[in-house]
Amino acid sequence: MIIGIDVGGSSTKAVALQGDQVVKLTLIQTTDPLAAASGVLGKLLTEAGRNLREVEVLAVSGGGARCIGAQLLDIPVRKVDEIAAIGLGGLALTGKAQALVVSMGTGTALVAVYDCGKKIVHVGGTGVGGGTLQGLSRCLLRKYSFEALEKMAEVGDARKVDLTVSDIAGGPVGVVPAEATASNFGKVSDDAGENDIAAAIVNLVGQVIGMVSVFAAKAYSLENDVVLVGKLANSRRVIEAIIRVYDMFHIKVVVPENCDFCTALGAAMRVQAKP
Repeated sequence: MIIGIDVGGSSTKAVALQGDQVVKLTLIQTTDPLAAASGVLGKLLTEAGRNLREVEVLAVSGGGARCIGAQLLDIPVRKVDEIAAIGLGGLALTGKAQALVVSMGTGTALVAVYDCGKKIVHVGGTGVGGGTLQGLSRCLLRKYSFEALEKMAEVGDARKVDLTVSDIAGGPVGVVPAEATASNFGKVSDDAGENDIAAAIVNLVGQVIGMVSVFAAKAYSLENDVVLVGKLANSRRVIEAIIRVYDMFHIKVVVPENCDFCTALGAAMRVQAKP
């Protein structure tokens, strides 16, 4: 059994892979990277009813992987390049042969994958992601929970905060519809409340990720094969904002089940393929 571990900035994920079958997956919050990796391993084995002797190797990836040594709890550790893990995990979760995998964590990484993972290209990314949501929420609303921000955004109206194309031009401009955002936070009206600001924060993050990945998908000829993964892909509001952008540019997208575990799964698959 190979266990892939993604030591992320806010959470650490683990996937147990045996042959082609995912045995178990789980996650915990990241505090210290080494402690989180040990903790998620122990939790996964307990939940799966397995023991350490059954683990052949740990495939470790993510930002905190650098803090893990050559062994963890006497199990050999293989470090896996995070970009490769994202690409392979995105294909595995969707069954696609090629994709632009948009990994939305604290920031956002874009990875183009072709030929069933034989060619993997790090397209780039943006510093806008889940960390942006949390930071702006804390600064503007004094809210420290992403769940609280989402609840506020559900009842907020971003149009009281964002300037639309219609506000400027009176109608659509080229391919951009009248209701599209012309300027995020460009029209903060006097009656804009905290819920409206929350909706605008979510809108900003979703639209930035959406536009950056639209440009990447077109540049890499992957308009029909965009895959959204990472913790932020679980946010209905963020996904809605991204899809509104995609619809303007005819981008086809999949948000796979277990999208949180993309990097951990890809890491395990990389090690499995390269003994």
